[in-house]
Amino acid sequence: MATNRSVPKYGKISTVVRVRISMSRSRIRRQPKPPPPIVWWHIALGFATFLILLAAVYLAANWIHSFSSPHETATGTILEIRKVVDNTRDTLYGGNISYRLEAHVRYAAEGQTQDRWLRASDDLTRESLLLKLAAHPTKCLVYWPPNHPENAKCSLK
Repeated sequence: MATNRSVPKYGKISTVVRVRISMSRSRIRRQPKPPPPIVWWHIALGFATFLILLAAVYLAANWIHSFSSPHETATGTILEIRKVVDNTRDTLYGGNISYRLEAHVRYAAEGQTQDRWLRASDDLTRESLLLKLAAHPTKCLVYWPPNHPENAKCSLK
C-alpha cells in the first residue's frame, strides 16, 4: 500500500516541475530587431508629396479667386465717420451694447453720384477696425449686389 501512495505524490510533483519549466521558458525574450535604416529615397518621396500637395492647394485657391465677384464695386471718398448703436441686449447681470461704424461716402454707381451713409464695420474685428481708423482713411471700397445699389456697404482701405 505504500507504493500506491507514492505514485500520486510523485505525479503531482512532476506536474509542478513541468509548470515551472514552462514558465521559465516563457520569460526568455528575444532581442528586438533594429529598425531598418532610413533610405534617402523615402525622404525624397515624402518631400515630393509635400510639394505636390502644396502646389495643389495654391492652384485651387487661385482657381476659386479667379471667378468674377458677385458684387459690383466702386471707390468712394469718405467724408466723415460716426459710431452708432447697432443693438442692445439686456441680461440678468446687466446689459450689452453693440456699436457699428458708418461712413458718409460719396461714390459713383450706375453713372450717378451717390452721397450716402454706409455701414463700414461689418467684417472687421474691433482691433483691426481701430488700426484702420487710426490711419484716418479717406477712401473705401463700396460694394453692392448687382442691380441693388441701395444695399451698398463700405470696406475701409
